[in-house]
Amino acid sequence: MIGALIDFALRNRLLVLGASLILFAWGVISFHNLPIEAYPDVADTYVQIITQWPGHAAEELEQQITVPLEVNLNGVAHMTHLRSVSLAGLSVITIIYDDDTTTFNARQEVIDRLEQTTLPQNVNPGVGPDYSPTGQIFFYTLKSTNPKYDVMELRHSTTGWCAIN
Repeated sequence: MIGALIDFALRNRLLVLGASLILFAWGVISFHNLPIEAYPDVADTYVQIITQWPGHAAEELEQQITVPLEVNLNGVAHMTHLRSVSLAGLSVITIIYDDDTTTFNARQEVIDRLEQTTLPQNVNPGVGPDYSPTGQIFFYTLKSTNPKYDVMELRHSTTGWCAIN
């Protein structure tokens, strides 16, 4: 079988050369269209709903806050998992989405549904920070060789000589 393939390649050199050039060109084009990120965000899109109700037991939070929120949030578009934790005075619900949604759309739908939920008085659920674990990879410091810039000016300034370490 391999011998027949080699014989075919030797008899049809131009065909093999043309196919090789087409594959090479296809590879170059594919390489240039490939999105490359230094640290790609491989974490799932998720939204956390954090509710505090100080002085109440975990069972009470579960019944009066976590379950009503879960019922109202169940069925949001592109949701894959809904997880919750109820502790004394604290309820945390995490909604994990599939790859077909953006963080903005996910957070907006959760905010819309939170407004429709009836909870006890003085209980205001909040959406957790827009955060990705990949953000922990890139930490940096700004240093200036110019003595007129202090730390606060470096933070707010876009001019001057700064070295990123």
